[in-house]
Amino acid sequence: MTGQLIKRENYQPSPPISPEEWQRRMLIAQRLLNELQKFRFPAAVPSLQLKFSGDVAEIEKAHVEATLHGDRLQRGSYEIRDLSAAAEWNNQHLNIAHCEWSDRKGSFVGRADWNWESNNANFQVRSTLDLKAFLDALGLGEPLAGTKFYSPPLVEISGSVNFGPAEFRPKIIGHAAFGQFNYKAVPFSDLTADFSWDGERTMVRDLRVRHQTGQLRADLFDAPADFRLDIESAISPDAIRALVSPELSEFLRDWEWQRSPAIRLVIRGKDRHPGSWQGDGTITLGRSRFRGTWMNSANTGIHFVDGALTCEDLHIARNEGVGTGRFTYDFKKHEVRVSNIRSSLNPAEIIFWIDPKVSKTVAPYKFRRPPNVTANGVYQFRGGKNTRLDINVDGANGMDYVFLGKTLPFDRVSARLLFTHDRLQITDVRGALLAGTLRGNTDISQARNDPRYHASVSVSDINFPLLTDLYYNYKTAHGLLNGTYDFTGLGSDPRTMRGHGKVEVNNGDVFAIPIFGPLSGILNLIVPGSGYSIAHKASADFKVENGIIHTDDFEAAGSLFSMLGHGDVHFLDDKLDFSMRLNMKGPGVLLTPMYKLFEYAGEGSLKKPDWHPKVF
Repeated sequence: MTGQLIKRENYQPSPPISPEEWQRRMLIAQRLLNELQKFRFPAAVPSLQLKFSGDVAEIEKAHVEATLHGDRLQRGSYEIRDLSAAAEWNNQHLNIAHCEWSDRKGSFVGRADWNWESNNANFQVRSTLDLKAFLDALGLGEPLAGTKFYSPPLVEISGSVNFGPAEFRPKIIGHAAFGQFNYKAVPFSDLTADFSWDGERTMVRDLRVRHQTGQLRADLFDAPADFRLDIESAISPDAIRALVSPELSEFLRDWEWQRSPAIRLVIRGKDRHPGSWQGDGTITLGRSRFRGTWMNSANTGIHFVDGALTCEDLHIARNEGVGTGRFTYDFKKHEVRVSNIRSSLNPAEIIFWIDPKVSKTVAPYKFRRPPNVTANGVYQFRGGKNTRLDINVDGANGMDYVFLGKTLPFDRVSARLLFTHDRLQITDVRGALLAGTLRGNTDISQARNDPRYHASVSVSDINFPLLTDLYYNYKTAHGLLNGTYDFTGLGSDPRTMRGHGKVEVNNGDVFAIPIFGPLSGILNLIVPGSGYSIAHKASADFKVENGIIHTDDFEAAGSLFSMLGHGDVHFLDDKLDFSMRLNMKGPGVLLTPMYKLFEYAGEGSLKKPDWHPKVF
């Protein structure tokens, strides 16, 4: 330190400093000392040279020149090399002409000036330092937590700062250019952006981020009560999941893209929280998969409002058809709202897009070609109880449905499905089945650990030969079946089915049913020719329980006889326990007093029953 101070003859000491101001200055000095004590000097101690001159009465107007040099300065694991700085204090103005150093990856160059009277500073810096290590050493590394740079980032900043007593007012503009880097384990090729900040308002212009899947471009403006974000992206959304809200990240986790979607969004809001956003945009997808189900392409308009994302003019294409309509994904209410959805897609696969848990309910309905489907309503997830989703299905090309181990072929079918919180109601079921008609309703529980269901069906003019061939592999010449059946059950276990109903066959051949076929031969022995008489009408009321069909009033009528019976048909265990009484007509009426001799018991297998007289 070299220089001189002049004390004039008329010297007057400066006014005394208040205790508060003295304390403030001491705190600043103490903080500076604390920071300096965190440095170590592996080589020579840095050198500081001062030259000064001034008047003792106006020491603040003194002229001071300073230079600082240091070979190596270490703070924590970060090392500064070749430090060089030069500053001058003159006329209450501090000018740092240059400040330079380097580290193991890059260098820093800067200059600044500060005016005592206006308390305003100007600065300009350019850095290619190991930025993360530098900020970590100063305890300022939180903004770059989770970031790893593979090459030193370039940062250029210039601006001014006013340190007035009323407020801190910065005016900063800058440019950043990052080479290859990782953010939260996601690799990016590079990033460039221009930015500015004035303490309240932040602006990022022409932000460009490149990823191996594409590029994202964005403009951002963030001010009190004013948030604006414009995005054009061809990056796979997987790459930005770490940057978005937890709710949106969870939604993106269900997607898979063979090619990155093209996204354009214009977002406006009160703040950076997605719940306040409003905006519009478009999304175009190539071949993609959502919740395990693929689509060939999709495009939609996007609208943000009140924490919800709405897809308008939605168009989805798959191999079997297309789907159109409108749906809203509400992050606040945890629900999906659909409106005027029209689809010719496979319902068993598309239902995965709404909720995979519902798919097991729809899976048994095997449409030969995708039906025409319309859907409206609300589906709520995360435990919500406001689900009410109304779906209409029209399967003009037919459907196959497995019932009691056999596939029922419907030539056409239509129904209305109503999904609520814990129920699926299928109403207005209409189907063309075995040349006849089926109608019915079903109520299926969707509650956890509750697989109960209730159904009611009626059939009319079912082709009896086709039915016996399907279930018994036994053909008959003719006949029509009519009946009703009301039943309940648990899941897919047929043994839990309980129900009751009525069945009637007209103009049919009851002997075509294997369990009654052997009676034809018995009748023929009693009255020759009667065994070839068609039992053209049969009816019975029945109930079903534990895999058993039970009836007390089976009746079959032919031209030469009638049969009255009761008993059990164990349709799951292939057993028969049945009693039949034969009433003869025509020549056989002479044997009426001996009717007890014509009571028969049927036992054994359903396909090969053993019929024998009960009295023996």
